[in-house]
Amino acid sequence: MDTGDIKKQIRISVILVSIVSIVLVLVGGVSYFSIKDTQEKEAQKYMKEIVSQYKNIITAQIDGDIQTLSALSNFIGGEETVDLEFALAHLEEESSHNDFMRMGLVSPDGTGYFIDTDGTKHYDIDVSDEEFIKKTLSGEWTVSESMKDKLSEDSIICYGVPVYAGEHVIGALTATRLESKFSDVINQQIFDGAAYVHIVDQEGNFIIRSKHAAIQKQMDNVFDDGETMEDVKKSVLADLKKGGDVFATFHHEGNAYWATFIPIGINDWQIFCVVPQTFLNHNLNSLFTVFAWVMGCLFVLFGVLFFYIYSLLKKEDKTLQTFAYKDILTGADNRNRFVADLSILLKERTDYAVVLMNVSGFKFVNEFFGFERGNLLLKHVSSVLRLNMKEGERYYRDNADHFGMLLFYHDKEELTGRIKKIYEAINQYTVSPNQEYRINCTFGIHILQEVKINKGNNFSPDTAINGALLALNSVNGSTANPIAFYDQSLHDKARKKVEIESQMQAALANKEFQMYLQPKYYLEDECIHSAEALVRWCSEDGTIHYPDEFIPIFEENGFITELDMYMLEEACRKVSGWIRQGYEAIPISVNQSRIFFYDDDYLDKFYGIVNQYHIDPSLIILEVTESVAMSNLTHVKGVVRKLHNMGFTISMDDFGSGYSSLNTLKELDIAELKLDKEFLSEQSTSPRGKMVIESIIHLAKALSITTVAEGIENEVQLEFLKSISCDIGQGFYFAKPMPVDEFEQIAYSPVAE
Repeated sequence: MDTGDIKKQIRISVILVSIVSIVLVLVGGVSYFSIKDTQEKEAQKYMKEIVSQYKNIITAQIDGDIQTLSALSNFIGGEETVDLEFALAHLEEESSHNDFMRMGLVSPDGTGYFIDTDGTKHYDIDVSDEEFIKKTLSGEWTVSESMKDKLSEDSIICYGVPVYAGEHVIGALTATRLESKFSDVINQQIFDGAAYVHIVDQEGNFIIRSKHAAIQKQMDNVFDDGETMEDVKKSVLADLKKGGDVFATFHHEGNAYWATFIPIGINDWQIFCVVPQTFLNHNLNSLFTVFAWVMGCLFVLFGVLFFYIYSLLKKEDKTLQTFAYKDILTGADNRNRFVADLSILLKERTDYAVVLMNVSGFKFVNEFFGFERGNLLLKHVSSVLRLNMKEGERYYRDNADHFGMLLFYHDKEELTGRIKKIYEAINQYTVSPNQEYRINCTFGIHILQEVKINKGNNFSPDTAINGALLALNSVNGSTANPIAFYDQSLHDKARKKVEIESQMQAALANKEFQMYLQPKYYLEDECIHSAEALVRWCSEDGTIHYPDEFIPIFEENGFITELDMYMLEEACRKVSGWIRQGYEAIPISVNQSRIFFYDDDYLDKFYGIVNQYHIDPSLIILEVTESVAMSNLTHVKGVVRKLHNMGFTISMDDFGSGYSSLNTLKELDIAELKLDKEFLSEQSTSPRGKMVIESIIHLAKALSITTVAEGIENEVQLEFLKSISCDIGQGFYFAKPMPVDEFEQIAYSPVAE
């Protein structure tokens, strides 16, 4: 080959190499900018999803605080002026149930009365110059900007809710939180600690600055330091004033950052988050490092790496989606996903029902069987719900032991049948092979019919879920009727419940719960045998509340244990007093809560109270309902045996109320059997009922168990019970429940001073 041919080949080779190089550069450039754009969009999406969670946490905190103040405002308002002592007493009580730094009441002239968490009181504080106070007194609920506390110099954020008398503002309720409470939220690490989260206003001024910051020195505004171009700054500020989400690029010391602003919805606050671009596009940089070293095979390799990067991005997106929309323990959707889907599904012309479910007593499963078994139970519940979902329906785990469902609705009978099927499948689960424990669930249902949805312009997922929640709360752990449907009357019940729960601790401290006694008589000679302690809530205004008004609420929130202990001590105090006065002590029976039987310290607490008053334990009759015994017979059997050995008299209450089992009489070491009053009422019209009662009494006598008949209302019932040798009777025929002093006049006449 001559020189000309060689040059020609070289020239062609150079041209080909140049063309290939240009093509590769063009392809690489196009691919680079395409991936960069995709990466930026994905980063924007990721950041928005993550930051939205912080927004939800902060808004949930603020909404909850405002609702607490609003409920308290409604309670102390209504009159033309606020009763200051009454209001401050409730503020002091409320402050013990929350983590506010301070709560207060401000009069229309701007004079404030405040109570700190530690009980410190501040009177006649002039706060009339505070902007949030002015707004509140004008009728708005407000959240202040971050400011210095006048009393402690701490950085704080305050809430204000107006107090109304009719349509007139007569004051303002305030609550104070440390700014650090919000700082704790935004100080949590995200993106492995590479991202920085702050709260700013629409001008870019810092409201709350995270301790994690790209620029450590003190700054007042996000634009104070850095290399942000003026046109970018103007564009960002303009977008912020429009109230939407903003995504932009910032630079500092040669490093590029992606930044997003999301409005919180309170004042003009924004969540501001910045992430180094190198953190989110490190895979992209690795790709082009490889590109530089392997130019010859870059085209093929580029394609492979491109799809590899794309798969990584999708995987990262899926991971973020899992954290944002999945419950990690059970694999079910979480509330975020459910609400997002619900917003779309409610627009369809389909009838739905939102169903909320609570696993009753779940916290006791964790406490007595361990968290591992509790987690297995939650997974079982999730599995049952998944298997019972039809295509197009949804279920999710809300928190702890709460689950929710969105089911197609045809009619109540069909829906109730599905719920019962789910309940039965859950109920079959065995928590522990060594100890029987029934899994009970309650359900609240809000029916979302097409006509109702279409007529309601403001109908939202929260409205649907809150309706089901009210229905769920109305069930109060009932196993007899665990399903409730939402209706308007539930609002009144919820309001009443809040009122009772806000007063119960103060009522106990003020001894507003009074012991009434109903005598029990020997049927043979109609002499007093003992008395049953019954509780009445006698308010300061003279109103008497009967147990059916408050006992179900106390059983639900656990306060029943405090009340039962209080009633036990009252009974012991009274028996001890009779002995000191020289009278023959009359035994008093007191009811026992189901919760006590799962408390390891239960026996010691009871025995300690009895010893404190130096009385024989046999003078206290502990009444255990049959339903409690049947729910966990093996465990209750052991506890009853120990109580009997301590000297207590054990009575089975409500026998015949629906759970009657001869096995119960055989297994439990009881001294007394009380026939349920509903069971007794049947004997007046049913010969078969008389035979059943007579058989039970004869069986009890054979087992050396004393029999007590409740609800005796007439002489016919009395004579029947005498004829079958029933031992003791109780009911309105003899006497109604009465104050202790009236009982003493009957039992010890005359009663010594």
